[in-house]
Amino acid sequence: MKKSAAVLLLFVLLFSVVASGCLGGGGGASTSSSKPSPSSSTSHTTPQTSSTQSPSSTTSTTSSTSSSTTTSSTTSATSTTSSSSTTSSTPSKGIELIVLTRHDTTIQLLAKEAFLKSKIAKEYHITSIKFIKATESQWPRLIKLGHADVGWGGGPTLFDNLYTEGYLAPITDQKALGLLGKNISETLAGMPMVRKGPDGKIYWIAAALSSFGFTENKKALKRWDLPEPHKWEDIATEAWARDPPQYGIADPTMSTSNTRIYQIILQTFGWDKGWRILTLIAANSRIYSASDAVREAVIAGDIAAGNTIDFYGYTAMRLNPNCVYIIPAGESIINGDPIALLKYSRHPQAAQAFIYWVLTDGQLIWLNKDVNRLPVNPSIFNTPEGRKRPDLKTAYYMALHTKGIAFNDTEALKTVNSLQLYFKATLVDTNSELRQAWMALVNAHKSGKIDDATFNKLKNELTDFFQFKDPETGKMVTFTEQYAMKINDRLLKDPDFKDTLMQEWREGARAKYEKVLKEVNG
Repeated sequence: MKKSAAVLLLFVLLFSVVASGCLGGGGGASTSSSKPSPSSSTSHTTPQTSSTQSPSSTTSTTSSTSSSTTTSSTTSATSTTSSSSTTSSTPSKGIELIVLTRHDTTIQLLAKEAFLKSKIAKEYHITSIKFIKATESQWPRLIKLGHADVGWGGGPTLFDNLYTEGYLAPITDQKALGLLGKNISETLAGMPMVRKGPDGKIYWIAAALSSFGFTENKKALKRWDLPEPHKWEDIATEAWARDPPQYGIADPTMSTSNTRIYQIILQTFGWDKGWRILTLIAANSRIYSASDAVREAVIAGDIAAGNTIDFYGYTAMRLNPNCVYIIPAGESIINGDPIALLKYSRHPQAAQAFIYWVLTDGQLIWLNKDVNRLPVNPSIFNTPEGRKRPDLKTAYYMALHTKGIAFNDTEALKTVNSLQLYFKATLVDTNSELRQAWMALVNAHKSGKIDDATFNKLKNELTDFFQFKDPETGKMVTFTEQYAMKINDRLLKDPDFKDTLMQEWREGARAKYEKVLKEVNG
């Protein structure tokens, strides 16, 4: 009996020990293992912690940042220079970087494949990279939700808007900043290659160069008996009036490169004459929803020429020998196409590692024959791959010495939203009415129905500003440069104001075009 009781007692004791091990939180699973990180600090992994080391060669210990599965926490990029006794952690499953971009899938795939094989990706435990190609209007929402770490590509207009609205974080990585003034110039051909805030911090850095012009299809020009254009104003003439139209442009609210082209035209010719030229270019054009659609139409010969950024022109030339890219002499600029750290990045240090890679080894992407872009870091031409692209090297140095305009980026920013929306309302949304009036005017002049004086008078009416009611004051105004500056910021922040004003613009434009058409028809 005593022996049985002793056995029973031993069984109960053993059961208690096992049960405490099973129910006590898995003590073995909570043990952490440390290993050296790229900045020589230790790492500690927990299921809800996600942080990485800065790509800069600092000796400080960075603070860890947490990203819970239920709460999105933001991390300041300045943590790369802070010190703390808390160690940074390395996620056991690796980091997935999310990149908001306007680049096409070719660039995305090339970047993904090359970057994930890179030493930098391994050092910062980046095991996956996801690209989100979103329209310009979608970027603020995605950034605010913390759905992206890096913004890459889309032109300075997009990135300057994001900077103005507070969606960019300063780049603090010393390796990336150390490229400036050495490998990457802060200005090229008079244009900024960085965006420096009043605080002295850098908010974006150019990752590639761009010029702006048009690509023509010589075969299509001959077929339609069109004169070869050399300047923007060549398109804004009755010589290019065709039905169907043989020039292509993109909606500025859908294309940052076309927005830049329109800004260039306004600064080349001045506000009043510039809008007259833009109106006649639109009257001679098919409107596309994206700039790459313009390029494809030129390559296919669907149109004879169209607005293109330089690398679209180079691609067209490679795919169709009939295509030629032209930079209007004295009427273009060199732009830097930015990359930036986004404000609510969940992995700001890993994001800056990717930025550094894009500005160095990642420059090889631009040399790919399916991409054909001008790198911002010319040292890439000294690599074996770079030596195989003497054509791009020549284009790079030609672009730097292209005679351009003294473009004022600060002034362009003051009216960019107004320009995009006024252009859309008066030249895109009402393009059919504009074209109908213009073609009727051109045909009447060619047939002798109206003389030169009448033609010029009605052309002046067609391209002139019209009056509309200001939603705030109720007064009748015109779209002067001063008015465009006044309403520029409000158009972003006040949807009701924007919608009311755009409807005023549509109605005013239609009324103007219908009046000219009526006068032509007698």
